[in-house]
Amino acid sequence: MVEVQIHPADVSRSARYYFLTRRQLWCAAGLVAMALGVVVAGLWQMPRGVQSLILWAKLQESRRVNANLREQHRALLEKQQVLDQQITAAARELRRLGLILGFSPAASDDLLAGDELLEKAHALVVRAEELVGFAHAHRQLVESLPSICPLPPGSFEVSSPFGVRVSPFTGTYERHKGVDLAAPAGLPVKATGKGVVVFAGRVGPENPSWARLGNVVVVEHGEWFVTIFAHLKEVLVRPGQQVHRGEVVGSVGSTGWSTAPHLHYEVRRKVGQDVLVPTDPFFFMLDYPVREGAKAVGGEVDTPLDLLPEEESWPWLKTKRYPR
Repeated sequence: MVEVQIHPADVSRSARYYFLTRRQLWCAAGLVAMALGVVVAGLWQMPRGVQSLILWAKLQESRRVNANLREQHRALLEKQQVLDQQITAAARELRRLGLILGFSPAASDDLLAGDELLEKAHALVVRAEELVGFAHAHRQLVESLPSICPLPPGSFEVSSPFGVRVSPFTGTYERHKGVDLAAPAGLPVKATGKGVVVFAGRVGPENPSWARLGNVVVVEHGEWFVTIFAHLKEVLVRPGQQVHRGEVVGSVGSTGWSTAPHLHYEVRRKVGQDVLVPTDPFFFMLDYPVREGAKAVGGEVDTPLDLLPEEESWPWLKTKRYPR
């Protein structure tokens, strides 16, 4: 038995006496030893603990930096994709311009053959410079090109696209050689390129296919194209008159075979002296988003060719009269 006495500093308070058995004493000593061991071990491990805390903080910082770098990389990838899409769209427009102008670049390689964005951009700049040079050398062609929409974008709806369709009047397949743009009656119709009016008015019953067009204006654009504006309410030009791109030639109407006010607009490419090949007008509208599938030469859409009429002969181009 071991007696432990505790005497307070205050003499007014009584002393305390504790009696410990040998076993209790050993247990107390063991607890003290364990506490001292824990303290010593803690002091010995403290540098490692501090180092671990420092490493943990660095790890968190590295994770934050890594997350920021990933976000920046994602943003750069998105910008690269946008730039790549813009370059692809620009290349498509350059190719469309080249096809319209009949321009054959000196370099026959694919414009987007390069894997790197800079290679594609450089190829695009080179092709654009070639096309600009070609345009400068062929100013008359550029001025005559029917390259704009005859109606203000946003003022119409496409009621019948270019290609093969079922006629709303006969119920049979027919080659729709232009586009029908539904618009308010009286809306001004503009010439789409510099040219000469070869016909303005209404064709008589001696030519039924043209009589169906109602009031019509036909503009010849040099040696390359002819444009046709049909179902007009008013004709504001005369045969032999020279018109420029953007000049008003008439107004939207519903004359001839028409169910509602709209403009029937055609672009035809000259082939030889007497033949015109219908072409998708949207392919030429540089101020209007090109439709997917628009063709530089048209007619063959999704119907067997034996259901389609043959191309017409156009001797009136020489005599400047409507076809007989």
